[in-house]
Amino acid sequence: MRKTAFLSAFLLAILTFALPALAAPAHRAVFVVGQNIYTVDGQARIMDTTPYIKDGRTFVPLRYVAQAVGVAPQDILYTEGKVTLLKNNKVVQLTIGSNTMLINGAAVNMDVAAEIANGRTMLPFRWVALAFDATVKWDEAARTVIIEEPDSAGSGGWGDSGRNGPDAGSENGAEIVLRKTPVEVIPPVKYSSSVNTVSRDFQWRYSDTIYRWHVEIPAELLNWNRRVVETVNTFYSSDGITQTILFSSVPDNIKRLIASCSESAKGNFVPWVDEDLNYTYAGILAERLFGQAQADGYDYFHAAEFVQSFVGGAIPYRQTPVPQLPAQTLVDAGDCKDKSILLVAILKNMGYRTALLSYPPPPGQQIGHMAVGIAFRDDEITVDRPLSYYLYNGTRYYFAETTEPDWLIGQISDEKLEKEGYVYPVN
Repeated sequence: MRKTAFLSAFLLAILTFALPALAAPAHRAVFVVGQNIYTVDGQARIMDTTPYIKDGRTFVPLRYVAQAVGVAPQDILYTEGKVTLLKNNKVVQLTIGSNTMLINGAAVNMDVAAEIANGRTMLPFRWVALAFDATVKWDEAARTVIIEEPDSAGSGGWGDSGRNGPDAGSENGAEIVLRKTPVEVIPPVKYSSSVNTVSRDFQWRYSDTIYRWHVEIPAELLNWNRRVVETVNTFYSSDGITQTILFSSVPDNIKRLIASCSESAKGNFVPWVDEDLNYTYAGILAERLFGQAQADGYDYFHAAEFVQSFVGGAIPYRQTPVPQLPAQTLVDAGDCKDKSILLVAILKNMGYRTALLSYPPPPGQQIGHMAVGIAFRDDEITVDRPLSYYLYNGTRYYFAETTEPDWLIGQISDEKLEKEGYVYPVN
């Protein structure tokens, strides 16, 4: 399914200006131009690329710098030209070829764009420092970049020595410091020690809050889901005789999943929402998310948007050939159809009237799109902004995108594609 090429913006965090604070570094990383050996706290490490100087800017590999200052490898996410970095209450987003960096939603205009070199995302070290509140030094003679992460007591920022290099410094000598964003921890989904599970830790942003959530998925359910996908893939890659034999050998619930993927079904993936085991599991997710929405004072409309923010913002995008069931999407990530199925399963458990919105490929293309429709009465809508919807059998289904962070209910992601499509109520 299609992933929209749209850089969505986080809600704006507030930038303030303050003087730098003196603090002992928690980590110290040293990179040398032209060398693939770097050190972190004195320990030598090897990179698969090297820093270089281009147009007076010293480019360093973002992945290795991020890890050097404490970003976990699993918190470095790549999604078709965009990099998202997560650490504590910090969310940093960069897009290859763009001069805009988002730090907790605040747009920072860089004087150069991130680029790809030797398969790695490269960025001038000045902007790496800004992203992680680090102090940088440039040793011209040794052609060396030194990046120091402040300890938890320090406020971060650039020290005076950080303005000596070809790309160090800040406008008018001011320091840019981000105010802290509130962090909420949602009650985890956990099982007894007797149940074999797979865990995922999610982080995303909605309104003025960063949310974190630990979720366990029963391994037996996950493995069954993956076998279902293998079965569907096998069916549609087989000849007619093999298809007949396979179809006759599977239970009725699997037959419904297979049939929904046929061309004649026209993207009606409702059976993937209603599958009993996953729908029951989605009810557990719905209970936790609904409780958090109530605790944070979200009304009926914004509670649905809060769940949309989880599916769109916490789960990475990954293109898949056939649909996935909700529990698998939590673990393996997914594309628009997978994330739409997950969102509808959760919202349906919360009592919302929902629909899958399926859009055929535009002329000359092979891949279409899928989104979610959420029904609201006029008195349930508490926002003062234009909202796009589809009227089906007298019900208004308001558009909800799931592929990227920060979409809001009623925002159409691609007006050209989504003028015509199919509405499949899931009630």
